[in-house]
This record gives sequence, structure tokens and C-alpha cells, in this order.
Amino acid sequence: MPSRLRELLKKANSAGFDALYLAGSGASGSAIGEPDLSVITADELVDIARVMVSVSSVPIIADADTGFGGPLNVARTIALYESAGVAGCHIEDQTFPKRCGQLTGKDVVDMETYLERIVAAVKARRNPDFVIIARTDARNATTFGGESAGEEAFEEGVKRLKAALAAGADVAFMESPRTKDEAARLVKALAPAPVMINVLPNGLTGNYTTGDCTKLGFKLSIFPCTGFIPAAIAMKKSYQALKDKGTDLDCCDGWQIKDFFEHVGLKRAWEFDREVAEKTRSDINPQKYEQLKSSQLF
Repeated sequence: MPSRLRELLKKANSAGFDALYLAGSGASGSAIGEPDLSVITADELVDIARVMVSVSSVPIIADADTGFGGPLNVARTIALYESAGVAGCHIEDQTFPKRCGQLTGKDVVDMETYLERIVAAVKARRNPDFVIIARTDARNATTFGGESAGEEAFEEGVKRLKAALAAGADVAFMESPRTKDEAARLVKALAPAPVMINVLPNGLTGNYTTGDCTKLGFKLSIFPCTGFIPAAIAMKKSYQALKDKGTDLDCCDGWQIKDFFEHVGLKRAWEFDREVAEKTRSDINPQKYEQLKSSQLF
């Protein structure tokens, strides 16, 4: 999958669903019931990534937060993600404990510490195709003014990303450029390196469409909330309906449990069982099969 992700990065921009993204925010809230405040661990994220990889036909890009510590911790994080089958991950420059890039009160480490994280990630990967994405939160860091930060913060972010790319990162990622003009300037300033953008509903970046991201020149655009926010809203409504009406019938929209199973691969599972049974019966020695059958193993 890492080589496949690299090939996608070479392609012309498109609005296709060519990869999946494991968001730290969604994983933290969904898997451990905590906000994105550095509570979830690297091992927990890797466990989730491994499940995603096992059922996905496209590359997985994962959130690796700050790398979970110093250079040795960063190296271990990369090794764990690689062993799970992840195609790439992003490492950021926030201080620890970090917080979601959309929240106030976040700050960044100095340039040297940030670059140590990037160098450690690049040096630690075993597969040279594993994609290292350098993220900076300088644009909205308290050091540069937080929510009221201006041009200085933007320029600092560009400076950090240029340094990270020079240190071996493959993709640049600035958390929350504030306007379309900034987004376009960011892509231009970092060319020809591929740049990623993060789009959240009513977030700091703006409510861009996939088409907007392509027109602005971003090679990758991630929409982390597409799954977990609608799912949380739906579950909240369903449980409230059960409490108020005594039934979840309306919220299930006519589905039976079998419909849910079919959605997650029931037909494929039954087909696999059938093919195994047929192959066993056709390939095994008929006499041996009768002996096994009489021993009640079948």
C-alpha cells in the first residue's frame, strides 16, 4: 500500500476516494470515549489502523500526533504503523500534550525539536515508500497569536514545512490555513512538493468541497468527520427515540439485522464457506471423504 499511495501522489489531482484516513480525533472519541487531547496511545491507534487495513482495498493514512515522545518514540510509532500495513502517517509540531488542531490553546515546539521528529520518522521507516507527512500547527499556535494570529504565523508555518521537506518529509500539511488565498499561497510556496489539507465542518479552514481543494492545488484532502460525526448524531437520535418511544423501529429505516450483516460482507462470507466446502468435496479422495464422513467430522 505505501507504493500505491506514492503512485497516487504522482497522479493528476482528482476528487476520488483513493485512500482512507485514520483521524486521531475520531479514533479517540469513538474507541476510548475521550476528546482529542493526547489521551489515546500509539498502541491503541495502531490497533485501530490494523483493523482498517484488514478490510480496506485502498491505502490508509494515519494520524501519528506528535510521534508520542522523543526520537525513539517517533521511530517506534513508525515501526508500529508499518507493521500494521499503514501506507503513511503525519507527524506534527505541537507541544505535548497536544490537542485537536481545531481547538484553542495549542502551541508548537521549537524548530529543532520539530525537525528531530521528522528526521526520526524518515530514518526509522523500513519501507522507503512509506509516506511521511509533515504537519505544522504554527498557523494557529498561541506563540503567534492563537485564533487572532496573522501573517507571521502563516509564514512561520511555511518556513517549518519547507524545513521538514528538506529533512526528508514527502508531503506538507499546514493545519487550518484561514482563507482560500492563504491556501493557494501555501501550495505555491511549497511547490513542487505535494500538500495536504484538512477540511472539517464549519472548521477553521472553511467549508471547502473536494472540488475546491483540487482547484486550490492540494494533492490530498482529508475530511476526517465524514464518518464519526454523522454516526454519532444518528446514534444519539436513535437512543433518544428508544427512550422516548420505547422502540428504535423508526430509526432503523426498515433495515433488519440481516441487512446490516449484508452491509459488512455476509454474502461474501457465505460464498467463501460454499467455495471451501465444494473444493474440499471435489478435490479430496472420494474414499477418504467417505471415511471422514462416517467418522462424523462432516
